[in-house]
Amino acid sequence: MEIIFVISSIIIFIIVVLLSFQTVNYFKTMWKFKNRKKDGSEDDDFKYFD
Repeated sequence: MEIIFVISSIIIFIIVVLLSFQTVNYFKTMWKFKNRKKDGSEDDDFKYFD
């Protein structure tokens, strides 16, 4: 019974780490998008938001 609990805890921990990493990447990208130059020179980096 304890082995199942340990294995499920490890799996949940890995999922949480992956989700937090993806969230940090998303917020970093959105911060760059919000603070981009107004002349549109950097808009090629953000084509996947359209």
